[in-house]
Amino acid sequence: MMDNHISSGEENMIPRRILVVDDEESIRFTFGVFLGDAGYAVDTAEDLATAVNRLETTRYDVLFLDILLGRDSGITVLEACRNINPHCSVIMVTGAPEIKTAADAVRLGAFDYVTKPVHQDELLRLAARGIEHKELLDQQETLNLRMMAVFKSIPEGILVFDRDQNLVEMNSAASNILGCEHQIVGQNLATLVARAECPALNILSDLIETRCTGEIFNFKTPNKQGTPLNMTVSMAPLTSGSGEENGLVLVLHDESLPVTNIVETGP
Repeated sequence: MMDNHISSGEENMIPRRILVVDDEESIRFTFGVFLGDAGYAVDTAEDLATAVNRLETTRYDVLFLDILLGRDSGITVLEACRNINPHCSVIMVTGAPEIKTAADAVRLGAFDYVTKPVHQDELLRLAARGIEHKELLDQQETLNLRMMAVFKSIPEGILVFDRDQNLVEMNSAASNILGCEHQIVGQNLATLVARAECPALNILSDLIETRCTGEIFNFKTPNKQGTPLNMTVSMAPLTSGSGEENGLVLVLHDESLPVTNIVETGP
């Protein structure tokens, strides 16, 4: 049974950590036994203050959270968890009268909810799903950080526009090539052109209107400081997984920069 509920299935891996927050001792004990027998490292908390303290001192993968904690609301713990450990999968535990409140909690960021009484198989299934969800979020964050590192370090300028031609991202190279401050990110291209923010943006605006993706264009224009700029530009659509176009990516290269010599070495 253990291999079915520990995400990697490896006996020697560090156990996933789960926090059970409920003001009923019987619930805390039962959940702790079921989850502990499945190989998880389990902590419990009986009230709001203890729960928040545990969240602040330990990184949990899954949180089983009672919607009612005596006079306090589990929503307060949910909000604290979202701030402290946003990738933690929060599963609200509720009685039938509080189902609407639990559904509202999902809209506030909880991963799922379950109604009492909770059977062992259902508890372990939810724990496994919650851990899988957290792993996906962790992997996505790691990928985003790596992509951002590449985005910031490459010598070519990158401009990303959404479907409404709002500039949503610009790397340092693009800022240097155009001579524009990074503060223009978040603004609409038409607004930037109207304000004469940068002469090169006028050319880029005209290019975007052509929608000639996949080609390389060469322009000679002054940058914001008036320095002559010899720039090549290529453009590609930004598409979703379903193939829907959500914007455009422009790649800029300053042709006035010296070409780095590449020395080939023998085998």
